[in-house]
Amino acid sequence: MNRELIILLDYWEKERGIDKNFLINALESGLLTVYRKKAGLDENVNIRINPETGDLKFLNEKGEEIPPPNFPWERIAAQTAKHVIMQRLREAEKSTVYNEFKKLEGSMVSGRVERFEENNIVISIGKTEGLLPHLHKLENEHFRVGNPIKAYIIEVRKPNRGMYQVILSRTHPNFVKELLENEIPELKDGTIKIKSIARFPGDLVKVAVVSTDVKVDAVGTCVGEKARRIKNIMRELNGEKVEIVSWVEDISKYIMNSLSPAVGKKIILDEKKKEATVIVDDGQLFLAIGKRGQNVRLASKLTGWNIRVLRESEYKNPEKPAVSMIEGIDEKTALELGKFGYSSIKELAEANPEEIEKIPSIGNGLARDIIERAKDYRKKLKEKGEEKGISQNKNGSGDNK
Repeated sequence: MNRELIILLDYWEKERGIDKNFLINALESGLLTVYRKKAGLDENVNIRINPETGDLKFLNEKGEEIPPPNFPWERIAAQTAKHVIMQRLREAEKSTVYNEFKKLEGSMVSGRVERFEENNIVISIGKTEGLLPHLHKLENEHFRVGNPIKAYIIEVRKPNRGMYQVILSRTHPNFVKELLENEIPELKDGTIKIKSIARFPGDLVKVAVVSTDVKVDAVGTCVGEKARRIKNIMRELNGEKVEIVSWVEDISKYIMNSLSPAVGKKIILDEKKKEATVIVDDGQLFLAIGKRGQNVRLASKLTGWNIRVLRESEYKNPEKPAVSMIEGIDEKTALELGKFGYSSIKELAEANPEEIEKIPSIGNGLARDIIERAKDYRKKLKEKGEEKGISQNKNGSGDNK
């Protein structure tokens, strides 16, 4: 042991935040184990390292210094010191990383692309490296080593729970929230508040906002002059579309706002089931539903209501139920099914054959055939994206009508 060791320990304490006494105690313990095992050191003998000089002393049970054992202790001490210190250094660094980044869990960090491991990206963030798993990377994103990158910390793992402790994401809804707050000062100072976020990463994200100041337009402020603020966010999200909608207490208005850019004409609410039927012009149907049903599905996630969209012509002509569009089901049969609560394709596709058989005009053999036809027709509608309406549950999975 010598002064060089102490200088090294001082450096680690200053630069890496690892307590020098922690390393000295670990080194004393490691050396004691080696000497007792290889030199037959008495159990009553202890080892002390002077934290100022690095000198190694052997002490008896009374605390008195005694001669070192007849053993090449200096060489063994150097080897043990290297092994113990490196091991403890790694442990201490992991604990330091955990304590430091645990406080940042749920926030955004900036770093640089360090390397690639299979489809995952390793990112340098301060004193450690974080992992951006492939599933948490936006589609069609391409990075090179050295590229700056922003990501959201979704988890900070305790030491010994895998190679990487800091797990990052660019697909989490709160990543968008962090980007917005960094870009829009009114969000940071509380003038505008984010009430809800719903996102399909890489495609579309809807953000509901409200102003705490009647003089401030929440939507306009977030979008910015000439849409500069939103364009900056979209650029960071690799072109993902960002829609800002106005949150209001009136749930009818809020649901209508959530379907933007489509404009609804009428809304029918079932408050017990938290279901809403929105009537739109025939030409607005595709806009309201959106590509692959994304618009209405995000609107449902944003509001927490199951939303169904109907074209006005369908709403005004209930005598022509949707199920009449299924091949092999005439209008008379469709009307009869409607009387017993099976007016939509979804309801019919999910019906119990025994219940359908109870309808007087439908025989036993016809019930199962009708249900199978409804299932096939519903499948085709999903594939084509030409649903007449979509019923949406709260977790975002859509069902075609």
